[in-house]
Amino acid sequence: MNMTLFRSLVLGAALAAGLAACANRPGTPPPPGTDPAPAAPSLFGGLFGSGLSPALEAQRTRLQEVLRGTPVVVEATGDKRLRIEVPLRHAFDPGRSAVKPAAAAVLDQIAAGFKPHAAVAELRIAAPTDDKAAPQLVIDRGASARDYLVARGVPISRIVGLGQSPGPSLELMLGDRPGPR
Repeated sequence: MNMTLFRSLVLGAALAAGLAACANRPGTPPPPGTDPAPAAPSLFGGLFGSGLSPALEAQRTRLQEVLRGTPVVVEATGDKRLRIEVPLRHAFDPGRSAVKPAAAAVLDQIAAGFKPHAAVAELRIAAPTDDKAAPQLVIDRGASARDYLVARGVPISRIVGLGQSPGPSLELMLGDRPGPR
């Protein structure tokens, strides 16, 4: 590829990304009667993709659409996993381990997307703690989320870890199952 063509392609991609960003400026409401446009992907993310496998990318896209407008975070991580984060106030009541209805709705969506790919995927669950709660609460919350998913058809053998969330949220990490060595 000659240098002029390369520069033209790079300039065109940068111009398209800049125009998309201007069109989606925060604070600019969409015209009446239209749906708001999704946020433009970053220039490099749009060119190189998320790095997720096709199955995880499909799950990410579906979950982002279904959970749009909620405080749930759905994102690809640098190590090619899919991270879903449900804030503590929507996941569990203070001092309790029972899954709240808002978190149950998210877990239902995760189970629905996970089951078709269970043979090649795995799931890690990290549960939050409360300010003054005993460490046992983290274990109970993780087990509660795990049991909820298993009751909805996620094979228990695909849930490879329970732990404490690094922040105040229920965190689920979906990844591709490592292949044979």
